[in-house]
Amino acid sequence: MMPDVKVSSVLVTGTTSGVGRALLEHYAKSGAKVIAVNRRRLAELESLYPSVRFECVDVGSADDVDRLVRGLAASAQLPEVFILNAGINRVDNDERFELSPFREVMDTNLHGVLNFVAPLTQLPASPSPRHVVAISSLVSYAGNPYGLGYQTSKKALTNCFEVWANMYAGTDLVFQQVMLGPVRTGIYTMADKLPAWIVRIKGLFSASPESTARAIARLALTRRKKLIYPLPAFLPFFAAGILQRLVPGVLQGRRTLDGKRRRSVD
Repeated sequence: MMPDVKVSSVLVTGTTSGVGRALLEHYAKSGAKVIAVNRRRLAELESLYPSVRFECVDVGSADDVDRLVRGLAASAQLPEVFILNAGINRVDNDERFELSPFREVMDTNLHGVLNFVAPLTQLPASPSPRHVVAISSLVSYAGNPYGLGYQTSKKALTNCFEVWANMYAGTDLVFQQVMLGPVRTGIYTMADKLPAWIVRIKGLFSASPESTARAIARLALTRRKKLIYPLPAFLPFFAAGILQRLVPGVLQGRRTLDGKRRRSVD
């Protein structure tokens, strides 16, 4: 087994907010060489971290990601750690099914990760470990029964990394995933969409972006295949999954009902 290494260079996707922003700050302050990959440029962020290399790339574009990865390899700037954090969620559980929100979520959350993995597996082996860390979610185990795109993408992502972690075990490619529970970000609170009591309950099992970033950074120093963070969040997600199977419909979650409900058929 190859020895653990201290991270001196890292690439992080989705650094404009939330956990990605916390990861950017963590590594920039630690003195690591950081490559931040975002779909859009944010001048304020770039001015705060002049030492960071910012790349404007749509992770959903296989050609753009392939060009970036191979360009870094050709210039001997391929980082030791890839933290594939970029992810989105869309309200795609309306009875009037629309393909575009589902496709957008899958293109970013799942295909955006696969687009990085493909060229990395095709490059010559590295003399030292290269870590590929996917940010998954505990909704892979249990989530809103009326959810669609986000949960589907995270379940697929989890399965992919479980397979790759075993397939590439002992090689220079180290596949790891972080199963995140609630993280206290602006997106997490969703005060305009979730009842206050649900937000309070989630708060009991949530973590801060800063502590989450530190946990992810520690994982990248090891060869562990999976990290559940924060660990206390696993219990309610696991219990919810069992409850949904034992009593279908007991946890209906939130669903939108724009437009006329379709007629039931007996």
